[in-house]
Amino acid sequence: MLPSLFLPSTEQSTVIATTAIAGAALFLLHHLLWKKHPLDVLPGPPSPSFLFGHVLETKGSIMKWHATVDYPEPFLSWVKQYGGAVHYREFLSHLVSVTDPKAIQHILVTHAANYPRGVGIRRMFEDKMFGVGLLSSTGAEHDRQRKMLNPHFSQAQVKTFVPIFLCHARLCCDTVLAKAADTQTPLNMSTVFQELTLAIIGRAAFGFAFDQHPQAHASYERQQQALPIWIMLGQIFVPKFSFFPIPQLRKYQTAQRDLGHLMQTVIAEKMQKNQPMPDDDAAYDLLDLMLPSTTSDEALVHTMTFMTVGHDTTSSALGWVFAMLATRPAIVARLRREIAVVMESHGGALASWDAIHELEYMTAVIQESLRFNTVVNHIMRRVAEADDHVPMADGSTIFIPKVVTLTFVSRELILAGEGTGMDVNLPALHRNPRHWANANAFVPERFVQGTPEWIADEALRGTKHHTFVYMPFAFGAGNCIGQKFALAEIAAITATLIREFDFGLTKDANTRHLFVSPIMRVANLDMTVRRVPSSGPGA
Repeated sequence: MLPSLFLPSTEQSTVIATTAIAGAALFLLHHLLWKKHPLDVLPGPPSPSFLFGHVLETKGSIMKWHATVDYPEPFLSWVKQYGGAVHYREFLSHLVSVTDPKAIQHILVTHAANYPRGVGIRRMFEDKMFGVGLLSSTGAEHDRQRKMLNPHFSQAQVKTFVPIFLCHARLCCDTVLAKAADTQTPLNMSTVFQELTLAIIGRAAFGFAFDQHPQAHASYERQQQALPIWIMLGQIFVPKFSFFPIPQLRKYQTAQRDLGHLMQTVIAEKMQKNQPMPDDDAAYDLLDLMLPSTTSDEALVHTMTFMTVGHDTTSSALGWVFAMLATRPAIVARLRREIAVVMESHGGALASWDAIHELEYMTAVIQESLRFNTVVNHIMRRVAEADDHVPMADGSTIFIPKVVTLTFVSRELILAGEGTGMDVNLPALHRNPRHWANANAFVPERFVQGTPEWIADEALRGTKHHTFVYMPFAFGAGNCIGQKFALAEIAAITATLIREFDFGLTKDANTRHLFVSPIMRVANLDMTVRRVPSSGPGA
């Protein structure tokens, strides 16, 4: 039989398909890179690369903050030069970095339904947390989860966890820190804080003692290890990438599986006991509180979320607090005086929420540390689901398009995919001189109402509140549900440790910003530990 003159051979089909794909790719590149984009009307830096856009300036600079690039550049310079809405490009994605408070309010609160978290980042957290939870749900499902979980993070409930914070902080003082002080051995305090906060979150989240289960501890540590940037990008952009048979991912996959089995066992045991909830204020863990109103699968996702996110952010925040205090003895002395006064009014001990809550200057120090060294680099990227006009503080508006429209001859092609990516860069927001006086200085007094520093910031903002210019825990429906828990934990640990020990930086310490996605850690918090004399000005 003669071959058909009208049906191409396999070889011809391959050539035709390759040509078609290449032609389509060139067409898309022409449209996306040469044709004027709707966002080009916004101010922004010129693109340094035809292919990469600004990605080497953005992602590349973040990865070098610990070594050669000043934090938080280039984002702060962009804000100063181009204002509160900056257009830039990463590869083919056109993005807008927003620091204008009115625009942030619009995106995160008043029109938040039009700006869900991006599909890629939601998918990554869904894989990592064993299902859809607070970091990966949207719309009505997210609202349902928040409504169910909010009571477990209320002030009344957080009060019951304070004894856990203080107990573990006390144990750290009596063992790890006492040994270091007595032997004059420097400590990597980042490691100390990671161990301490893991012990606390294990107990508070699901009643588990990691220090008594070394295999579980090792699995968690392996699951938390930093991955190469290309793998992190794959987890965001490629469905189920975390489970690909890639050598760098195999340890992560095994650790995640082991950790999941452990948590499922704990959940099954708790459900089998079916203990009634007490009427008093006993400190039941979060899993105990959740189980009566959720399924075991949901409980696994939520517990994993609280443990992973709560541990990483709190340990990093503690590292920054101690990095700042190490070179500011006057602030430490004032904190110790405040602690002594509060202890005297509470029977000689810091043993309750009420006592911790009275440490007003301590709260100001923590808040300033979260401003000056923001733990999370940016709020999870939002995407526009529909065209929108976003209001700005100066009364103008900016147009945010949903989709890219390609016109070819007489046909119109609508690209499937996400809308414009909206980023809120927190370090640039928190160091913006339009909102903060002396923005590049560590000044806790700016968070003490009525001080000259508070008044100076207030004059710049034009309002008494910090809303939408200070957001270490984000804002709106997607804010951090555990912020009360985290602030109380940081205050309890800091007060307990600095009351008994002085901490100094060694010659090997590096207090620049190390990015371990999505957290900013102290690059090397190598510290000396010395006991505080029982009497004298430091006591």
